[in-house]
Amino acid sequence: MAIPRYISFVAFTLGTYDMVRGVAHTIFAGYAATHLAGVDLKGPAGRDLLVLMVAFGASNLVTACALIYLALTDRAGSLVLLILIPIAYLAAHIGLQMHEIGLTGQGVFPGQFNMTVYLTICVVSATSGLLSVWRQMRSAVHFGRSR
Repeated sequence: MAIPRYISFVAFTLGTYDMVRGVAHTIFAGYAATHLAGVDLKGPAGRDLLVLMVAFGASNLVTACALIYLALTDRAGSLVLLILIPIAYLAAHIGLQMHEIGLTGQGVFPGQFNMTVYLTICVVSATSGLLSVWRQMRSAVHFGRSR
């Protein structure tokens, strides 16, 4: 089963992007929260918001390292991670929908468009990679039957 090479390229590229996001959400968390997301950190929940943002940034750094490592060493692992990332964000979306009833937000979150593109790239790449593997397996079965 040969997974297409572009899967590694996509994983490496997204890993690099996640590294930038991780740095922005950890090292530059205060700036990103106040100047980019428009979140008020001076309010009573300011430190809590910052802790959540830094934790998110740390998970970005872990995802970045995993994507880059797998892109360089294991194409199948890259494909698995490209499948798991949208599933994880879907779980987060479901959790948010379940618990945000009656809550209002103050943030702008300018990265939402970038995340939509990121997740679309994951879904399209993973789907096309899986279809490629499926086609290869199917043709191998048909080839075996024709003998």
